[in-house]
Amino acid sequence: MAGAVEPAYADPGSTPRIDSWTDISLSLGGACPEILNGRAYLVVALSSRFTHTGTLNDLAARVGQVSDLEGLKYWSVTDGAWRTLISQSHAVQSLGSRQPRSDFSAREVLSGQPLFMVQRDTRSTGPNLYSLQATAPSDHQLTVSIVNQSNIRFLVATMFERENLVSAHFFTRLRGNEWGYYSLTVVKQNVRRGREASYINRAVSYKRFITGQQPDGTPPVAR
Repeated sequence: MAGAVEPAYADPGSTPRIDSWTDISLSLGGACPEILNGRAYLVVALSSRFTHTGTLNDLAARVGQVSDLEGLKYWSVTDGAWRTLISQSHAVQSLGSRQPRSDFSAREVLSGQPLFMVQRDTRSTGPNLYSLQATAPSDHQLTVSIVNQSNIRFLVATMFERENLVSAHFFTRLRGNEWGYYSLTVVKQNVRRGREASYINRAVSYKRFITGQQPDGTPPVAR
């Protein structure tokens, strides 16, 4: 995200800075995806810096490797232990297809077209369909949004209706090989209070994955 972010970028190698807000209305401009805007019951912001010696294309390729999300772990506050978050993950051909295909190339990610993936996580029932869409206004900025395109259920109860669980990820070259990473997790549907820690730890695990760090084995950010 260009310009100042809140919270400010954490130093490289340090724990990401986290902030959260409940029951607010978002009106974000600039490079922020429009779907973030509107009423939100919970917003989690994560801010950090990381070293990246490759190109923007390399970052886009990492974003497109959705099959590598299988086995991603996060710190479960409920269990008090590291837990597998995503048990299955693969790209699919289109919004109306569940036919698996190979991971997305950097060129596909940078095309700006919506791409689609199916994931199974260990806190919901059945496969869930997500869209992934990126924009790259320059060689120094990449924005990626991920949105649920199917209802997310647990047993027979719907936890999130379509387009009610949104995350946006902003990569910005700060100087040289130092990049800023900023993410927003936006929950548009009413959630049980006290769930912030779970969303924080999930956001941290994805950040570690996407920036090439080991997602687990370090002290959890939220307990």
